[in-house]
Amino acid sequence: MSRGTIVRLIAIVFVGVGPSLLLFYSSSLFETSTAPAYVRLKTGGTSVAQIILENRWRAAYREDSGVDVEYDSTGSTAGVTKTLDGEYAIGFVHAPLTDKQKYAARAKGGEIAHVPVVICAVVPVYHIKSLEDKPPLNFTADVLAGLFLGKITRWNDPALRAINPGVALPDVPVVVVHRGDSSGTTSLFTEYLAGASELWRNEVGSVGSEVVWPVGAGVARSQGMADTVHLTEGAIGYLDLVNVFDIDLHLQYGAVQNCDKTAFIRAEPENMTAAARAAWVSEDSELKLTNRSGADVYPICGVIWAVCYQSQPAERRRVVVDFLNWVTHDGQQFASRTAYAPLPNELVARADRVIQSIHAAR
Repeated sequence: MSRGTIVRLIAIVFVGVGPSLLLFYSSSLFETSTAPAYVRLKTGGTSVAQIILENRWRAAYREDSGVDVEYDSTGSTAGVTKTLDGEYAIGFVHAPLTDKQKYAARAKGGEIAHVPVVICAVVPVYHIKSLEDKPPLNFTADVLAGLFLGKITRWNDPALRAINPGVALPDVPVVVVHRGDSSGTTSLFTEYLAGASELWRNEVGSVGSEVVWPVGAGVARSQGMADTVHLTEGAIGYLDLVNVFDIDLHLQYGAVQNCDKTAFIRAEPENMTAAARAAWVSEDSELKLTNRSGADVYPICGVIWAVCYQSQPAERRRVVVDFLNWVTHDGQQFASRTAYAPLPNELVARADRVIQSIHAAR
């Protein structure tokens, strides 16, 4: 008998709704029914995590465990807020909690566990009709900074021609598209620019989910970014790689020069995992994957984190810990199939240590 069979027969448990667990006994215990009952784990956060969770993890984990993991695509910021408020058992975010968010968590429910679950990448997306079905354009950090700062205003600018030899770049105006809402994708993209481009550091310098952009049109959510770039000749924007494929508008996306300045790398699972292996780790164990050295490293990578309270009610802790263990082990097989990258062994070991620290509340 599988570990989820008994749960399917007798109960539906709502986990992560309010401060306590609610247990309702299913009539299937007493009569034949073709519809199984499941434990429900309520989660939410960045739209980037939704794709693997809804399309891959949810069904596979439900079959294995009898737990149905529900996901609300509310964005990283709302994911944190709703996790701290107890609405979500687990939030999924692009970046670790800020000091302000950690302080709020301590006031509400205690310390927060950060579990790495998958590697993501942000790519520059563009729309130039004459270059459709052609090899991807090359970009450097300074060229991307110049585009998003409004200093490079036409696609045949000498700076673009220099790194794209032999490409017939058209004399078309550059149309900058950026996120106008709070966005984990923006946070990762600007972290890269701030670290790799002196031009960006001098002109903007900011890193975060919301940026005061000097030029361009602000759009809401990844779908808005994809739609606007797709419909606008000369547009330049940025998206998580997984959104490029999930939204399926056949968007053009470029290759970015590696940190060592030896090659232009297009985001692929193996190049993203290479970034995770080369990650910088701070004294408080914060990870930084952007602009890491290595010939095969894609430079705009990050971690999707699962965040939850370290102290949990005993029954909820059991479900949360089991799911996180499954995600960081069995669930990794689905990462590269959906334009993410799996965790390297070093991050799996880190995830194991963090998950083991999640304990039952006394």
